[in-house]
Amino acid sequence: MKRMIAMGAVATALFGSVGLAIPAVASAQSMSPAVSCTTWTDTAGPGHAGRYHAKCAGKNVYVQATIRCSDGSTQTSAWRWEYAKAECPYGQAYRSGSYRTRA
Repeated sequence: MKRMIAMGAVATALFGSVGLAIPAVASAQSMSPAVSCTTWTDTAGPGHAGRYHAKCAGKNVYVQATIRCSDGSTQTSAWRWEYAKAECPYGQAYRSGSYRTRA
């Protein structure tokens, strides 16, 4: 019985800690307010695949690009400093694109 109570206390402590940590993580990844970046598309990917570029030079933000492709897929880049590119799979055309920024 003592062991079950102790395990319950440990679980409460762990879940309580996780619950408190989640808002801190979310706030660390908050999106920057209305950073205007230069965007363009091209077909220089493999097999003339569509690509979406977002350049935020001098804005001091990380940027992540997302492209939606003609095959229905969505590709998202990694977070990169001031420039990001997302690319469709081989031979797929670009349909639309977007970007997000964070400080």
